[in-house]
Parts: sequence; C-alpha cells; structure tokens
Amino acid sequence: MPSPGIAPVPAASDRIPRCACGQHHHVSPAEIWIAPGALVASAERLVGSPVVWVLSDENTERAAAARWKSRARAGRIVERVLAGSPRPVPSSELADELANEVRAIAPDLLVAIGGGVISDLVKKISLETGVPSWAIATAPSVDAYRARTAALRVGGFHQAVPARPADAIICDLEVLAAAPRPLILAGFGDLLAKLYARLDWNLAHVVTGEPYCELIADAAVAAARDALEAAGDLDRDPLAALATLTRALIAAGHAMQAWGGSRPAASAEHTVAHFWETAGAPALAGLGDLHGLLVGAASAAILPGYRAFHASLADPDPELAQRLAAFDAEPPIAAALAAVTDDALRAQLAAPIARECPGGGPDRPTLETRLRAFAASRDRVAGLAAPLLAEVDGAVAVLAGLGFPFSPDALGVPADAWRAPMRWVRLLRRRYTTFDLAYELGREATLLGPILDA
Repeated sequence: MPSPGIAPVPAASDRIPRCACGQHHHVSPAEIWIAPGALVASAERLVGSPVVWVLSDENTERAAAARWKSRARAGRIVERVLAGSPRPVPSSELADELANEVRAIAPDLLVAIGGGVISDLVKKISLETGVPSWAIATAPSVDAYRARTAALRVGGFHQAVPARPADAIICDLEVLAAAPRPLILAGFGDLLAKLYARLDWNLAHVVTGEPYCELIADAAVAAARDALEAAGDLDRDPLAALATLTRALIAAGHAMQAWGGSRPAASAEHTVAHFWETAGAPALAGLGDLHGLLVGAASAAILPGYRAFHASLADPDPELAQRLAAFDAEPPIAAALAAVTDDALRAQLAAPIARECPGGGPDRPTLETRLRAFAASRDRVAGLAAPLLAEVDGAVAVLAGLGFPFSPDALGVPADAWRAPMRWVRLLRRRYTTFDLAYELGREATLLGPILDA
C-alpha cells in the first residue's frame, strides 16, 4: 500500500463490459497518486532492491529527479539525464538509442521524471523492452501518461506511435505548484482541445459513419470542464486548482487508452499545433517548445472560423449537383500546393499530405454520400456546436487573464508558419473535422476567412 498520507485514485479496471457504442474498452490497471508528498513517498515505496533506470533532463533533475533518486529504496539506480536547453526532441532515433541502453542494463523498472517528452520516450521504451514504467510528473502539462501512444518525431514530423502506458503516475502537488507558470498553462491549453474533439468526433460519426463513443467523449469533456473552471482559482488556491487540472489530464489519458487512440482528446487544433512544431521549429521561442501552449493557441486561432462556419449552417446549401460540378472542376492538390511561394513551407505541407491524404481528399461518390448524410442530420450538428464553442470562448478569456501566450509572437512561431496550415488542415491528418465539412459543403471561405483575418 502507499505510504501514509498518500491517497491513490482507484486503479482503472482492465476491461469495461461492452459499451453502448458496441465496443469493448480496455483500460489497464494503474496506481495514480495526486497529493502533496507523493514524490518522496513513491521513492520509499520501492521494495526488493530493484534495478531502476531513471530518465530525466537537466530541468526536471533539479525539480524532482535528484530528490527522488536520493530517497529511492532501490538496489541500483542507473540514470540518464538529457540536456535541458534546448529541450530534448522526442525523436524515434533517441527512443531507439535509449531502448538499446535499457536492454543492456536489463532493469526491473523504468522511471520517467518530467513532462510529455520524457514520459513519451519512456512509454515507447517500455513497449519496446517489456519493462514496466512509472511516470513522475514535474508539471501538469500533458495528458498522455496513460495513453497507448507516444508523440514522437518520425522523419521530421510528429506521429502518434504505439507505446505502453505508465503503470503508476506520481503527481506531487507541491512539485507541480513549483513548476514554471507556462508549463501549468500548457496543461490548461491542452484541455481546450477536448471541447473541439467532442464536436468534431460526433461530426465525423454523423457524416462519415466513423465509430464513436458518447460515454468516452463525454468523460473527456467533463474532466476538461472541471479543470477549465478551476483555472480561475489558480492564483487563489493553487494546490486545489492543480489537483483538478491533474485529474482532468489523467482522465483524458484514460479516455484515449479506452478508445485506443487520441480521437477523444484531439482534433483540428492538434493538427495545426503539430505543423507549427515542425515548420516553426528553428525559430520557436522557449514557450513555443511547449506542446500544450501551441494547442491552446491553435484552439483560440481557429475559434472565429468555427463560430462563423457553424452559424452559417442555418443558411441553405447549393444544390447537390452544383456542388459536385464544382468539385469536378477543382484543380489537383499538387497545383494548389505549387501556389505556396515559400519553398520550405511548401515542403513541410507536401510531406504530411502525401502521407495522410495522397489522393487529395474524398472521391466524388464519397463526397456525395457525405453530403447526403449531413443533410439528414443537419439540426443535430448545429445544436451541438454552439454551446461547445461558447465554452471554448469563455475558457480562452479566463486563460488570457492568467497570461496565456496566445499570439504567434509570444510563442516564437513565424507569421508565415502560423497561417500556413489553416487551408490544409483537412489534408495534413487523416481525421475528419469541421475543416473537412466546410470543404465538402463548398464553404471553406466561411471557415478560413475569420481565422486568417484574425
């Protein structure tokens, strides 16, 4: 059992009975500690003199790793401390290098002490080597500790690759409270995505027939709502606000694990943020290195377009035959890409488009089927969007009051890179969103105009 004073969240069950969505959802058991003093208590929890391999970076070493290792009841600790500045890039090459190191050491346990980069690397290594892992958070900045994927840079682009979730997550609220403010804001920024995910996942289900689970979608949104509401108390009662934020991030990770992917937690805003991470990488400032800040900024950037487009759905659409004729007359994607004058940006766009949507989007029969499906469910889609987008708007205002860096200048994203992905979101990732529907209805200008003008 945990040390006195540590109250773990009940472990998730290994198997949920068949859901109303028609699927079985699997969530592996885990111990989750969210309390003051959890750092030292978890170190003293080790029994049997295990060999422990610990990954940190220079920043998280000072924040928590050195203290944890000094108190760990391990037979042997092997440590790997990555550079702190610039922040380590979670590349597939680095993951392979570290996995080989782990195989040579043959430890009993892997321990990640840090945030998303450190956690994702260790989750990938855990899958590759079969060694269980713990994740010790140094900031409430990410939601992926319990996801079955890791965000690694593969061939220069972020991809979600298979990984093994952490077997224990240790969140010492005193450690989290001492984290730099941008890291805390990154956690809140990442939660904005859950509101978009709820809207766009349901939209994809209605229009394309994509599998969808309302139970999981609602659970992710409910957790995000709680945390975004608590954000207003961050300065008045930081430990309580951080506890709520941390629980929400872990709940989002459980939702992703239960579904088997990131659909409950990420939508178009993540596609934009990942593009910024890649295209803007040479110029990103320290803040722009934080994924959650980019996700939050992308969530705010696309909001004017989402509001305008979904409001426009009350207007009649052109006749189906007219839309299909316009579709038939469209130039190929290659011709549109050729109009991008910046060679580097064009290359950054072309590579993921070739990987994700080599055909350039739906063919004519698919488009016709989707347009008919949308027409049959138009009222249902319109009714869902307005309240969710109002919540995003309110949360953005609260976070702005806390100093969230929503602008490209604050994040160090070049202006051209900031605007570049907006027209191409539907092709940069194989994930149906409002951007896809706007294109299919012939209303891209209604969506893109407010985004690019802002």
